[in-house]
Amino acid sequence: MVKDRLFDFLKGIIIGIANIMPGFSGGIMAVSFNVYDRIISSISNFFSKPKQAIKDIWAIALGGVVGIIISLVAISFLLKKFPIPTTMLFTGLIVGSIPTIFDKVKTKKFKLNQIIAFFAGIIFIIGIPLLAKGKTVVIHEIDFGLLITMFFIGIVAAATMVIPGVSGSLILLAFGYYIFIVDFLKDFLQSIISFEKELFFKSFPLVFSLGIGIIFGVIGLSKLIEKLIKKFPLIVYSTILGLISASPFAIIYQLFNPNDPSTEPYRKILKENLVLNLIVGVVFLTIGVILADYMSKFEKNHPSKAKIQQVEQSEK
Repeated sequence: MVKDRLFDFLKGIIIGIANIMPGFSGGIMAVSFNVYDRIISSISNFFSKPKQAIKDIWAIALGGVVGIIISLVAISFLLKKFPIPTTMLFTGLIVGSIPTIFDKVKTKKFKLNQIIAFFAGIIFIIGIPLLAKGKTVVIHEIDFGLLITMFFIGIVAAATMVIPGVSGSLILLAFGYYIFIVDFLKDFLQSIISFEKELFFKSFPLVFSLGIGIIFGVIGLSKLIEKLIKKFPLIVYSTILGLISASPFAIIYQLFNPNDPSTEPYRKILKENLVLNLIVGVVFLTIGVILADYMSKFEKNHPSKAKIQQVEQSEK
């Protein structure tokens, strides 16, 4: 029991880190670690079965919070100083999880709708970074229309948390709101730390609207995805397999995106020591694959009680 919770906590940390890292997705890591169904089910049924939901995912949620803190403090530093090994390690975790996802869709003969779903996932993931040109929306004043916009942006942001393989930073970049949202969130945190009332009341409505949108989006999309998984599991997981298979492209492209000035240091590091970086990248990619494979095998050989209950319910 303790070991189960410890592994859930560790998985939560990596999921939390992935939610913040550019180009990555918390949802994709949840699928990689075979806890995606549990998280979706618990969020979907939170209001009807709150005690059970908390019991099932509290360790993952706690790990997620720790992961976000680690990401904000340490991962940004690691990405600046060691972009290749850091990125390749997480990419390896994703690549190593592909066989586990493939097991969920494997049949004697693949149907046409599965093949279409798979390639739709690939096209979607490849298309997002190509659309994200780094354009920025310029806001002159805060009005009711902007608050409504933030609410719907929150719903979109929720989709990036719930749908595997979708990077929130890339989606917001494509819409042109990424820099604006990062700026007012920084202002909000600064106002709390420095007790600046004027700045707090200026940024709070935006944070509130965005937060409400995220809550609505997470709960609503979780219910929708839970129903889709129950009714069309092969199609859903074929789409997820496509998203995951193409995500390494989106991750690496985002890190070295020629349209994003902030990636210039990463491109410079790669050019200066190309051979060394390639060797280091392959090593850390391999480490990530091995870790993902180990955690997948551990989950199969030592399923948690929550996982056993979920399988029993699906068989009824």
